[in-house]
Amino acid sequence: MEHLSLSSIGIISKKENLASVEHNTYSPALILESLYPFPGYNGTTVPDRTDPRALFLVTKSVYSDEKIIRAIKAIKAGFPMTFDAAPGNISLYNESVGAIRVKHLSYEEAGLLVDAFEKQGIDFMRERKIAEYNSIIHITKYFEITGIAPGIFSDKNWKGMYYIEIPAKLKWSTFEKITMDIKHNVEDRSFDAALTSMYDETGLIDFVRIYDEHAAAEKLAFIQKKYLEAISYL
Repeated sequence: MEHLSLSSIGIISKKENLASVEHNTYSPALILESLYPFPGYNGTTVPDRTDPRALFLVTKSVYSDEKIIRAIKAIKAGFPMTFDAAPGNISLYNESVGAIRVKHLSYEEAGLLVDAFEKQGIDFMRERKIAEYNSIIHITKYFEITGIAPGIFSDKNWKGMYYIEIPAKLKWSTFEKITMDIKHNVEDRSFDAALTSMYDETGLIDFVRIYDEHAAAEKLAFIQKKYLEAISYL
């Protein structure tokens, strides 16, 4: 089904390097930091930056998305700082654990948010030293996208974020292999890719999310062609 635009809840799956926060968060909770939010795009990080790109508050239990989303809404009604948060899960010590992904909040303000979540009945793992490691991350969030070409969409709220519709859900290992093959066959390989699925009235639609602040229409069309070709051979 061809969409001109879509506003929907969905899930994004990506791989990132996480580590425990070294800045003071004024909280005894386990808080991890994303070191390379878009590793395929820039592959760099600034260790001494004032504000984190993304924090992950690691929960003691895996709570339902509904519980976390309701808690976020309740907290935003009275919280003194603006923040963005979403439920999800990450891998930790080879196990899937619950986490709340937080953006637009300083390290020092994270403790206040943890306290607010605890008042909403959310418990967190205790702080410990976690060395940098690689994790597949799944985040449930709200998307607003608009069509810019057949099967290609742009994010209404984030410049440089695009979504290529694909006909089937891919296993992460298959997706990763296809992505690496494409990067070896494109002159400008500076883009980050992730898997996304969103709901519409027919059910779930699958996408490859592309992050590239300088992507031209020709590059997006080429990437789209290569993903669709690779999927057709599966």
